Amino acid sequence: MNSDAWKRSAIGCRKEDVPMWQWSNIGLEQPDNEMTRIYRMERRLGQFPQVAKSIRELILRLEICHFKFESHLQRIIGSIGKMDIDFNPKSIGRFHPKEGENAWKGDKSGRSRQGQEYIWILQMWLNEDLQLSEQNRRSIPQSLFEGVHEALGKRDERKEVLVLALLDRLLWKTVSITDHRRLCKKFGLIGDQIARTDICHYSFPKNVQRMIQAIGMLQPLSDFEGCSSFEEERRQCAQRDFKALNAWLEGKRSRIEVKLGERTALKEWLVACLAKTLKEHVRFEDSLLLTSVDDGSGNSS
Repeated sequence: MNSDAWKRSAIGCRKEDVPMWQWSNIGLEQPDNEMTRIYRMERRLGQFPQVAKSIRELILRLEICHFKFESHLQRIIGSIGKMDIDFNPKSIGRFHPKEGENAWKGDKSGRSRQGQEYIWILQMWLNEDLQLSEQNRRSIPQSLFEGVHEALGKRDERKEVLVLALLDRLLWKTVSITDHRRLCKKFGLIGDQIARTDICHYSFPKNVQRMIQAIGMLQPLSDFEGCSSFEEERRQCAQRDFKALNAWLEGKRSRIEVKLGERTALKEWLVACLAKTLKEHVRFEDSLLLTSVDDGSGNSS
C-alpha cells in the first residue's frame, strides 16, 4: 500500500467507488452496502496517520486459514486500541520460500524449511532427478524424497503440468483471483485445490502431501482443506470477536471495550474493517451494526 493509493482511495472518488484492493482477502469481487458505508467512514476521516494505514494493512493480510490466525487477530485488536504497531507489516512473509530457497533459515517454526523441502523435491522430480546425491548438501530427508516420488507415480505430461502448477502456487507465483480462475478452467476441481494449497495453511504439511497424492492419481481430493477453509475452533474464534466488535460499533458493552480504549472515528473505521473481514471469512449472516457510526448518508449520528 503506497501513500498515493491511500490518497486516491480517500478523496476524489464517488462514494460508491469502493477501492476493491483494500478487500482482496475476503473473496468478494463487487462492493456491497456495508463496504460502501465503511468507505464513506474512511473518506470522512480525510488524512490519517501512518500507523492507521499499517493496521489496515494487517487487516488486509488477515486470513482465517493461516496457522497464526488467532494470534494475528488479537494483535490487530490490540494495535487498534493502542493505535500503535510493534512491527512492520511488510515484514510478514519474509521467511516464506517465495523469498528464496534460503529464506527458511530465519524461520523459528520449521514450517518454512519443511515447505522448502517439498519445493526442492518437486523441482527434482520435474528435472528427473530420481535419487538424492550422496552429498545431499540440502539435507533433504530420504523418506520424504521417496514418499513424494512414490505418491506421484509414473511420470506423464499431465502430472508434469500439475506439479509445475503446484510449485508456482507454493512459491506464490499464482495467488490472484485471476490465477485461481485460470487453474480452475484449465484443470477443473484439482486446479481449484492446487490454487488453495499453501504452506501457511493450518493443515500444512498434510495439505501438500495430499495434493501430491491427488496429482499422482490425477484425481481431485474428495475432502480437501485449503485456503478459505476453517475448522470449528476457528469459526468460533472469528464469531466471538465479530460479535464483540459489532457490539462495540453499536455503542453497547463489549468484552473488548477495555482493549480498544477510548473511542475515536479512526478506531471505528478500523474496527468496522476488521469486523467486515471476519464476517466475510466465515460468511456470517449478521449485519454490521454501523448505524451509530454512519447513518448511510455519510453523516455520523
